[in-house]
Amino acid sequence: MVLRTCLLSAAIAASLLAVVPGVQAQAAETRVAQSANPLLGQWTTPDGTPPYDRIRPEHYEPAFDQAIATARAEGKAIAENKAAPTFANTIEAMERSGRDLSRVAGAFFTVASADATAANQAIQKNVAPKLARLSNETLLDPKLFQRVDTLYTQRDSLGLTPEQTRLLEQTHKRFVRAGAALPAAARQRVAAINEEMSRLGVDFGQKLLADQKANDTFLSAEEVKGLPDDQASAAAAAAAAAGKPGQFLFPATRSAAEPFLTAAPNRAAREKIWRAFTYRGDNANANNTSEVIEKLVKLRIERASLMGADSHAAFVLEDAMAKTPEAALDLLMAVYRPALQRAGEEQRDIEQLAAKDGVSKVEPWDWRYYAEQVRRERFSLDEAAVKEYMPLDGIVAAMFETTQKLFGLTAVERTDVAPYAEGVRVFEIREADGRKLGLFYADWFARPTKRPGAWMNSIRVPNGLLGDTPIVVNNQNITPPAAGRPALISLDEAQTLFHEFGHALHGMLSTARYPSLSGTAVSRDFVEFPSQVYEHWITEPSILRAHARNAAGEQIPEPMLQALLKAQTFNQGYLTVQQLSSAILDMRLHQLTTLPAGFKADTWEAEQLRELGVPTAVGMRHRLPHFSHIFDGGYSASYYAYTWAEAMDADGFDAFKETGNVFNPALAARLRREVYERGNTRDPAESYKAFRGRMPTAEALLRNRGLKQ
Repeated sequence: MVLRTCLLSAAIAASLLAVVPGVQAQAAETRVAQSANPLLGQWTTPDGTPPYDRIRPEHYEPAFDQAIATARAEGKAIAENKAAPTFANTIEAMERSGRDLSRVAGAFFTVASADATAANQAIQKNVAPKLARLSNETLLDPKLFQRVDTLYTQRDSLGLTPEQTRLLEQTHKRFVRAGAALPAAARQRVAAINEEMSRLGVDFGQKLLADQKANDTFLSAEEVKGLPDDQASAAAAAAAAAGKPGQFLFPATRSAAEPFLTAAPNRAAREKIWRAFTYRGDNANANNTSEVIEKLVKLRIERASLMGADSHAAFVLEDAMAKTPEAALDLLMAVYRPALQRAGEEQRDIEQLAAKDGVSKVEPWDWRYYAEQVRRERFSLDEAAVKEYMPLDGIVAAMFETTQKLFGLTAVERTDVAPYAEGVRVFEIREADGRKLGLFYADWFARPTKRPGAWMNSIRVPNGLLGDTPIVVNNQNITPPAAGRPALISLDEAQTLFHEFGHALHGMLSTARYPSLSGTAVSRDFVEFPSQVYEHWITEPSILRAHARNAAGEQIPEPMLQALLKAQTFNQGYLTVQQLSSAILDMRLHQLTTLPAGFKADTWEAEQLRELGVPTAVGMRHRLPHFSHIFDGGYSASYYAYTWAEAMDADGFDAFKETGNVFNPALAARLRREVYERGNTRDPAESYKAFRGRMPTAEALLRNRGLKQ
């Protein structure tokens, strides 16, 4: 997942990163002078990195206030310029503006999601409406839009380069999609809606994380009997740190819940963990997100209507590769139908095995446990045994070796750069000839103040105009190991590690001249392609043979490796139905033109799942009450993008397999040149075709998931 913070664009409000529990907005307690604020003025840190060792929470709001004031003045100067509009004094001037705000925002929003303390979340709640207001003022300024519109109508006669033409077209589109071409009253209403949606997105994130923390589950020694040692020891350490020695703490996060549900023999304990994880945001308390969801959807419907779109989904996809909700749903259903059939077959296998334990009805908290038993029986695989050969450090080494083999890049750890939280590591990424490419912050472990999920964001975006080099961040929520033990991860977590680093490469390798076109600033249904195609290399046998090693340094046994590879398509009916039901409900919800009377997110969700025929034992990957992708992550009407991009990544990796060398240097160079380096300097479809020679179909995706031979 990519989280982007864009300056002087309508995305600035929507892209604000998620925050934590419900802390009321309050003014920063201390207003510091500019001279004492490390965020202001020049950063004399290594590589111009944020001075996190000196930044205190009370520094952020004054820095934001000053940077916003500067950006506002810069925007006004461009709009009020008496000279006739030119590309240089309008479009390029906008690209140069807001630099102070970019620095402050990059530093803060990295922390806001990864270490959302009470102080940081209060700051975000205060800052979000200010940023939304600045975005509205900029994009709805009639004078500024008139200059952009004048250049847009003259674009064919301005002698622009292809990248400049793309920037002009994208800038004009951003203004129009923000409502700049609307009558004055409609513009004002769109501005108000944007500010309110910004506030509600922050509210959703805070409620969700508060409920997640409230759903921490403590189990007894009896309840964790039979659990793999790495899980049990980590849970015991977490409970002791929480002041409950002798118990076992499992936070309501995916990284804790799914391994437990896969390995725990105690059925009642599995139900406890499943309910704690599944009902986040849906509990009858102050952190219930239903009201926030209802308000957000209503506002999205209203804004789409003001913009002349049939629905919010239609408005969003107009600027995507899919173009229409119907096209996106066609792909989803083409994959969903065979997946549902496969899930039915998988359920019959699971029921037969569960019946031997006296389980007459397989419940959602049973599926992963019995699926693992079926997998163990069918492939002679034991998840706990596999994890012994998947230490985090080994998989990180595998990731860096893959990057070196594909793109010639190397990673050298930096200890002179101040991290923003304990446990964050910083690496310098270098080209094959030793030139510095950029910096990579790795924040892989869960902490109580970190939002759920995994994501990439940029602290600094590379571009030729300002000469900036990239600083990117990866976040994951791997359960920290007990003291003195290595962190062992699942293959799924290893794939997530590779996925997010694929986003990081997309952010670092960009050669775009203009910040607005750099790196991951592409459509949602293309941004996942560079990350998802990179995932394929974690299951490359040569990579696993080299780096999948246990604590004694022994290589993963060849029979285990071969079984692991053969099992890649196991349980794909279940996993695909879970993911696609979430994507389908996201699209259906955002195709609504009015909310049904008495709308409640959980009730509407249940009706939709029944209509789709989703088995109760399967359910959704992301239930609406905790679906942060679409309610505070910028993926509304866009969760389909993972499946859309998978059609490309499966087909794209096929290109490597067709050459007989998955590290084919010529093809890797083309992937880098035509995809990773391009950013949004041209239409994403052109970038894909320049790499592959044609557009993909769903065939490779279905084969990749084992849903078609």
